[in-house]
Amino acid sequence: MTASNSDRSHAAPIEERAGHAAASETLGALSEGLSAGISFTVSAQDMEDFKRLSGDDNPIHSDAAFAQACGFEGPIVYGALMVAAISRLLGTKLPGHGCIWHSLKIDFRAPLYVDQPASLTGRVTYCNAELQLLRVALRISSGDRIVATGEAQANTKHAAP
Repeated sequence: MTASNSDRSHAAPIEERAGHAAASETLGALSEGLSAGISFTVSAQDMEDFKRLSGDDNPIHSDAAFAQACGFEGPIVYGALMVAAISRLLGTKLPGHGCIWHSLKIDFRAPLYVDQPASLTGRVTYCNAELQLLRVALRISSGDRIVATGEAQANTKHAAP
């Protein structure tokens, strides 16, 4: 999965420092409404690598004729590769290094196709410094289409000091 260096932020952006979010250092720096984003594109090589690693050989992800017969424009990106983008966002930006996931809920709303640019935005919807707990609303889009929405819950008690 390739990533764009032009990460996108909405609402209250996180300032970047040394390749990761400044807010990744302490939960106290996080607050409701804070958001961060990344851009990514899943390549044909990413798809082949995931197929090999996972053993998921469903032709809807690799065979254009099969995918089209199922009503899609072409092979669709594995959902797990979009989850990998979520992992990158949570582990490097919001909240950042030391983040431990508790849960992830995701609703896939539209297909993402190979080599189609996508953007992922996360926005803090709940933050409890005492419990070191936060919830992040997630949205993956491609152009004007919403591809997936969801929510992650994580803690930062293992964050770097």
